[in-house]
Amino acid sequence: MNSTYYLLGISMLFLLGLRLSAFFSGVETGFYRVSFLRLTIDAQAGDKTAARLVWYLQNPSYFVATCLVGNNIANYVTTLAIGLFVGELLPAEVGWGEVLATLAISPVIFICGELLPKTLYFRAPMRLLRKDSGLFRWFYRLFLPFSLPLIGITKFFQRFSRDRERQSGLALGRNRLAQVLSMGHREGILVDVQNRMITGLMRIAQENVTASMTPAFRMIDVEETATRDQILAVAREYGAAYVVVRRAGQTDGWYGYVRTIDVLLAKGPIAPLIREMPRFQTSHNRQEALLTMRETGARMGLVEAEGRILGVIHEQGLIDALMRA
Repeated sequence: MNSTYYLLGISMLFLLGLRLSAFFSGVETGFYRVSFLRLTIDAQAGDKTAARLVWYLQNPSYFVATCLVGNNIANYVTTLAIGLFVGELLPAEVGWGEVLATLAISPVIFICGELLPKTLYFRAPMRLLRKDSGLFRWFYRLFLPFSLPLIGITKFFQRFSRDRERQSGLALGRNRLAQVLSMGHREGILVDVQNRMITGLMRIAQENVTASMTPAFRMIDVEETATRDQILAVAREYGAAYVVVRRAGQTDGWYGYVRTIDVLLAKGPIAPLIREMPRFQTSHNRQEALLTMRETGARMGLVEAEGRILGVIHEQGLIDALMRA
């Protein structure tokens, strides 16, 4: 009976070592696989679990040292359990018994304590690291007296590293920003529409307003003295939601626009319905034009060069350019 309990205790010790090996092997893989960008965003949103994980990512020496100590303890516990098990079943003179037992049990340790947990954490690093963050923090505090010397040695050698002053830049270059957006889309932070919009915004920021301009000779316009019926007739003929307004007696005196729906519903004079258009130089890009039009509430804007009006741009056309990434 005592032998049975002894063997049961040895089996429990072996399973404990196997579980520790699986835990530390898995979290180590998840640590290198998890998205730092996604964790940072979650941490800034007030997620305490994400904040703890971000701290480990910012201080990798503490994380790696804890995993190193934990893996060594796991290996020692499993080896001890195998030795005790063989010593109980075989005579002490049989020295090769422990070697054969270790060889026989190695596939189990490799599959259950290394391969399987690493595969799981590789496929779902965020979810599994979140789930095990509390347990890892407990081990971190427990192993801290043993891991501190390792951390000290690591920091000593880091002093001689050329990357010791490396910091995360707040201002991202275009290529780096594109990489971050791609990572965000891959990790599920950005949905497809958001990703296309941001990519489009980056693209139109470098394109001149003339790329979205309707030339002056193609503008649908009326004089400011036009009647309601005249404006509606022009809008109906061209299917226009907006009609450009020019000053009376001037062929190129464009300055505002009216909405067809306003003209259709309003009962009073036309003049109060005319909305002035912001003016843009040919040096402006489409992003600047769109931001200005959003701030002023204008739906159309004039493009000019040296005081001469070249054409008109539409807010909807700029928005459509965002979505064509």
